[in-house]
Parts: sequence; structure tokens; C-alpha cells
Amino acid sequence: MTTTDDETPIRISGPVGLLATVPMMLGFHPTNSLVMMCVSGRRRKVGPVARVDLPPGHDRAMAAHLAMHALQHADEVVLISYQSFRRRPPLLDDVLREMGKVGVEVMDALVVRGGRARPALNPAMERVHPGYPLPGADDPQVRALTAAGALAGRTVLADREELRRSIAGPKGSRLRRAEREISEAACGRLPPFDTSPGLTAADHILLGEMPSEVEDLISRAFGQVSAGDGVRVEVAAALAVLLTDRLVRDAVLGRAVVEVDLPWLPMLISCATWTPDPLAPPLCSVLAMVAYRHGDGALAQIAVDRCLLAEPEHPLAHLMIAIMAAGVHPEELERITEEGMSWSLQSMLSTDAPLWPGSAGDRDQPR
Repeated sequence: MTTTDDETPIRISGPVGLLATVPMMLGFHPTNSLVMMCVSGRRRKVGPVARVDLPPGHDRAMAAHLAMHALQHADEVVLISYQSFRRRPPLLDDVLREMGKVGVEVMDALVVRGGRARPALNPAMERVHPGYPLPGADDPQVRALTAAGALAGRTVLADREELRRSIAGPKGSRLRRAEREISEAACGRLPPFDTSPGLTAADHILLGEMPSEVEDLISRAFGQVSAGDGVRVEVAAALAVLLTDRLVRDAVLGRAVVEVDLPWLPMLISCATWTPDPLAPPLCSVLAMVAYRHGDGALAQIAVDRCLLAEPEHPLAHLMIAIMAAGVHPEELERITEEGMSWSLQSMLSTDAPLWPGSAGDRDQPR
């Protein structure tokens, strides 16, 4: 079995390999959650992964939603219930029934509690099995996944709240410093596109071009991230200001979802931590798209949340919600950009209304 988020596939095997994969794919260790891993193809590639909160009782609507998502993206699924209580979660049985109805094979089902995992394809199996310990940091498969994540600028955080804090805006003296740099960047701001005769700003985007000052800032930010220092406040502030221009934002987005071998994700995360909340929506909406493209749906949702807190009607954030709700495969963002990088695409990304129904209240989207 292989994971799907890395340039070089990583082989995993057995329940231990599956359990090692979940935190890396989600970006945090899930608690009181049902995780559904989609598995497809002859090589049994893993992805996408969906996570939902465990409800106190049955939720047949959610089970049906997960089953339809699996039907679209999987040949088989693995279900893992992470719980702090002993009672078998009703949602697990709801999902097992729905998978049978739509004809999706359940390769395995596990219940994780008290640091041990138990097979759970049926209640009797779960009750009699003593369980086996979860894989630790010294497990070879955990080490391989951790190393791959580090190369991609991704780490596994303790929980969802820690993930939220990882892209939170500055506070205290850090905030005051950021505001000074933003004020200076805004005062010295140049027109973003110096268009040549006969070329509009939109034409430059179609050609994959960005203003030279944006190119320079991105190069500096990449260098600072690669050096391990994080993006410096003056660079982050200047980028946050420039991204308030919608054409610049779309040009950056068009590049970032294609250039998966460049450190766009850690760079944008670092910039987000220097960006005050009122200025965050443009940068965080790009971060959400890029995170999703890298298979990090949890981070994408957190970035959307931060965007909508500052600007509830932000169109690109609502588009991202719709993409996650529809279960669009992350690679589709790259394909759309490569094959359809036209002004119609730019209009789609910049529309004043969501293209599909989406709500800021959607909390647990498939990734």
C-alpha cells in the first residue's frame, strides 16, 4: 500500500502502517473522531482521507455522505474510530451499513482507545480482541512518513487546536512590529503590474507572469524558509499587502498550486503568523488552496476558518469550502490550473459569489 501525498510513494503495510499514516495526512492526532481512508487502484494508494467528529448517537445522514464520498474516490476504505470512551460509536456501524448499500468494500475497521487499536469490523471482534499498541516514533513506517513530511514542510501537531495556533496571527509586541512593517509596505507600494503595450494585467497572469517585486519577495521568502529561520517580518508584511490586489493573489495562486516542489506551504504558513487578522483573508485563502493541493485538508479548513472570521463573505474561501464539500481530489487543482489557466478560470476564482453551495459552518470536510 502506498500513500499519495509525496513525490516518492511510501510503502506502508498492515494496521500499524495505516495508523501511522493518519496523523501525517491530517496534520494532527485525531481525538473523538471517525476517520475514513480511501484506498484505490491495484497498488492500493491511500487518499483522500476524511475526518468527522463522533456524534453521541447515530448519524445516518453523515454515514450516507461518507459512503457517497467513498463511492466517488475509493475502491476500498479503512475506518478508524479514535475515542476516549469504551462504548462502540453508533456512527461506525452506520457507516459500515452504508458502505454495504453502495457496494464499497471495507478493507478494515479499527477502534482506537487507551493507546491500543482493536479490529472492529463487527462488535464481537472488537470485544474479544486484546488490542495492540499504536506505532511509536521509533516505528520504521512512522520514521519514513515523518521524514517525508519534514521534507514537505509538514509536521504532526498534538490536536486540532494546536493546528489552529500554528497559523494564528501575531499578538502583543509581535503584532505591533508587524503593523509597523505593513504600514511601511503599504506606503511604498508600487502598481502591481507594469503592463507592456497591448498586454493587460490579466494577460500577464495567463502567461504565468508576476510583477517583479512579487517574484523578488517570493524568492527571498523561499530562501528564508529553506534556511530554517522562517519568513522575516518585512518580507511577510510586503507579501500580505501585495496579495490584497486580486490579480496578484490569483497570479500567486496559479503558480503555487502547480509548483508543488517549491516550499510554498511552509512559506505561506510562516507569512500567516506575521499577518494581522484584518489583513489575513487574501493570504489565508491562498494558503487554504495550497494546503489542500498538498493533501492537507485539515490545514485548509483551518485557513478558511481564519479567513472567514475576518471576512465572512470572502469568495475564494467559500469556493474552497465548496471544493472540500464536493470531495474534489487535490490533484484536480493542479490539472485545472494547467489545462484551464484562462481568464475564465481567474473569473471563477475571483467571483463575488460561491460557485457551489458552501457554508462557513461546515466543520468537518473530506480532504
